[in-house]
Amino acid sequence: MQDHLHWSSSDMFAVQLDDRYGRTDNVWFTPGADVVGIVPKGMDQARRQWELAPAGTRFYGKAYYLSDKMGREDGPSLVVRYDRVKLPGQDEQPICFVVVSIAQAFTDGKVKARNFNGGRVVYRWP
Repeated sequence: MQDHLHWSSSDMFAVQLDDRYGRTDNVWFTPGADVVGIVPKGMDQARRQWELAPAGTRFYGKAYYLSDKMGREDGPSLVVRYDRVKLPGQDEQPICFVVVSIAQAFTDGKVKARNFNGGRVVYRWP
């Protein structure tokens, strides 16, 4: 990631977690399901993000659920692990990018969370 994308572990990007839903929607995510995130237009105010992950950047990964029974001190959460990225005009590349979002609800094997959040580059999966 650092060589090809110039991303480092201190980089954080705002992402619409699932491109099938609106940025302000609360979405039911199915743990283990594929998710395609996108950097929406209007994120230009964050200069580093604009340079490294501009609007239209697509993130590919899977949704997961962590409960307070799994050692979460902040309560249940949605975790999306994105393992590939496609910047506009470029080929897909492997990445390790994680978004952790507060779970609003959990029922029938699905977790409900806000569809927009910040994530961070990591060098190993949490």
